[in-house]
Amino acid sequence: VISPLNLRVVSNLFVTLRSFKIKNMNKFLVYLHVEPYMKQWLIHSFGNPVEFPASSNENAVIRRFTQKQPTNLKPELPSADEIAICIPACKYKNPATYNYLSHQAKKALTESISDLFRINMWNDLGDLSDTSCKKMSAFRSWCSMHGIDVEYAETVRMKWYRMRKSYQNRGVNLFNHKRCRNNDF
Repeated sequence: VISPLNLRVVSNLFVTLRSFKIKNMNKFLVYLHVEPYMKQWLIHSFGNPVEFPASSNENAVIRRFTQKQPTNLKPELPSADEIAICIPACKYKNPATYNYLSHQAKKALTESISDLFRINMWNDLGDLSDTSCKKMSAFRSWCSMHGIDVEYAETVRMKWYRMRKSYQNRGVNLFNHKRCRNNDF
């Protein structure tokens, strides 16, 4: 005999499972090669498979460049170093039909994801002038907060320094929000 309380739990479980199946059964995926630290960050931030927010720039890139699968190509199969990314639903491009990204379209999507990573890193880490710890400790901490193995902290640190240096070479000081000359550094 099932009590009303147990029936309610079973009913909620059924609805939850049914909603999950409906929500995820029509997902079409593309596979993208990214660096291992980027793959870890994407999975931590957007799930596996990666599903970007509805109005994101990354989804706009996917929607713009998806096309019909060429008849002479077989559907792609994932490899271990690739990440699965959901093709967003779109009323004018049904993912069931438009589910192919060319090599150049994948390159555009990779650039968009890289920009998002750099923005996230810079917003969180900033100039690191207000921390009392060593910079490397801050990079390790940031990596673990974002699901990236600490072994990639040096890679993230180098990316951060390259960003900062490229702006400094153009006379832009990201820390003081003013333009400066090369001898100001």
